[in-house]
Amino acid sequence: MSQETPSTGRKPRIGVLMPAGRVVENVGVVTHTFGSPEKATRLFTNIGDCFVYDSSLRILDYAELHPIYAPASGDLSPAQVEKINQLDYIFLRGSNYIHTNGKWDPITRVLEQTKVPVIAFGIGVQTPDNSEEYVNESTKRFLQVVSHRSATLGVRGYLSKKALNSIGIKNVRIFGCPTAFRHCKPKLSLPRIKAADIKKLGFTLRRKTPRFVMLQRYLMRTLSERYRTEFLCAGELEEKAIFYARCNQIANANQVMTDAVNQLIKENWLYGEDDPILQLYRSSLSVFETVADFEEAERHLDAVTGFRLHGNLLALANEVPALYITYDTRTREFVKTLGIPHVDGRYIDKFSFEEAWDQADFGHFEETYQMRFGELKTFLEENSMAHRLGTTPTPYVVEAA
Repeated sequence: MSQETPSTGRKPRIGVLMPAGRVVENVGVVTHTFGSPEKATRLFTNIGDCFVYDSSLRILDYAELHPIYAPASGDLSPAQVEKINQLDYIFLRGSNYIHTNGKWDPITRVLEQTKVPVIAFGIGVQTPDNSEEYVNESTKRFLQVVSHRSATLGVRGYLSKKALNSIGIKNVRIFGCPTAFRHCKPKLSLPRIKAADIKKLGFTLRRKTPRFVMLQRYLMRTLSERYRTEFLCAGELEEKAIFYARCNQIANANQVMTDAVNQLIKENWLYGEDDPILQLYRSSLSVFETVADFEEAERHLDAVTGFRLHGNLLALANEVPALYITYDTRTREFVKTLGIPHVDGRYIDKFSFEEAWDQADFGHFEETYQMRFGELKTFLEENSMAHRLGTTPTPYVVEAA
């Protein structure tokens, strides 16, 4: 389905399904716990989702932004339907929406009551290794509605395309993730730095990564012995509690710290109160509630590595070299789409970070980025989505309504 471009020349009024975080004027996207350390220690918020949302808003050109949530029943009032139908389009922010656990019926019901175009903006599949089962009926029905209401669906990579093809959706375009293109540059140029010359290293933490706990602990310890390493937290509750307690930004800081440490010991992430990882947390752990703060921290690093897909990608988008550790179908698909240097965690035995880093081909990433930038531009234009690609991103136009 093609969308008519407004004949008035005005910028579009757009909606976003299930926004990640909220928009703060002159700041950008922040987590739902921004400004409330107490709340942050109780509510998990993956700031990586905020990266994607923030990046999408940098790329898109619009006059008004309206968040859209679905009630449990999926039923809207006539006034709500009319308000949505006045939008030029709705976009679905990039995330792992192609999977077998989807509960999309209320959102599908909302979309079926409206007639506005719906655009999938960089979605991807989440599936176990070697699985050929990609969606349940709820997810299938939702994605088919989106397919019928857009020219193309923008996806993360070839596995996501294969998953959609398996349910009859053929109008698919691959470009990766909006986060890579958040500065709207047609080209990126990364500095080449030898491992021996790295002074400040960022490690993107993803503690709950099944089968890779020991590898992650090993890398954290050995890298911190070699480099001045900052551990970048994406939203884990216990890590946030330790950070805010350490900084005395929360009531009953000592008890909060004790409870968080005990929970990490119970989960076998820490091996007692003398664990070297805990000492690293006390000295070098960083927590962020805004995309801007996370981005600013990475800009001051020489290099980044670790397990967070979007944390590593945000570094690359800012022309800071990053080496991925891949651990599932999602991360492997992603590095392939964008040509990102990586080490496959499944095959690490005797591992030298220095050797892997010095062999990383960032030139291939730069070339692939340019190609995917062109695919993103084509995707936006074939869906009649006004954009800022090729220009310097302007400040946010409006706050979320």
